[in-house]
Amino acid sequence: MKQSDQQLFNLLKGDDVKAFEAIFNKYYVALCGYANRLLEDMDRARDITQDVFVSIYENRSTIIIKSSVKAYLYRSVHNACLNELKKTKAYSEKYLLLASQVSHIDDQDTAIYSELESQVLAEIQKLPEQCRNIFEMNRFQGRKNRDIAVELGISVRTVETQISKALKILRKNLNHLMPAILLLSTAA
Repeated sequence: MKQSDQQLFNLLKGDDVKAFEAIFNKYYVALCGYANRLLEDMDRARDITQDVFVSIYENRSTIIIKSSVKAYLYRSVHNACLNELKKTKAYSEKYLLLASQVSHIDDQDTAIYSELESQVLAEIQKLPEQCRNIFEMNRFQGRKNRDIAVELGISVRTVETQISKALKILRKNLNHLMPAILLLSTAA
């Protein structure tokens, strides 16, 4: 007998991982498509959708759904996309302000770039071991999620979740450096 979304969510609240997987499998692709329509960036859309699912899993015992699970998921992704767009707009405004104050790039910027790079690498080293290894394989070695999953003997979704987790941690911990990183990356 096929279970309704509400039944699956109730099972999820009771720590049923299979119920979470069923909800994830049913809505992930559609939610990514929805987020992509809002953001016009599939990578960011996937990250946000994964973040929403991670948040739902982490907060499953306290979430109260007043309408339907589907509506709750779409509203969560919608709000996360709006927050992302607001952050992007804020970063763009900060970048334009900084760019207008800088007339050229000189040798001192090389030292600043090196310091920023050191701070970013230090934050990457602070990531949990599996999360860090998967992130480095993907971002530094250019490995595809499927190849990483096969090598490590884990699912592709686990790889995607770990990359999303790494990005979330890095965004949070490196937030204060973003204007300088943006400024140097475009000037280089």
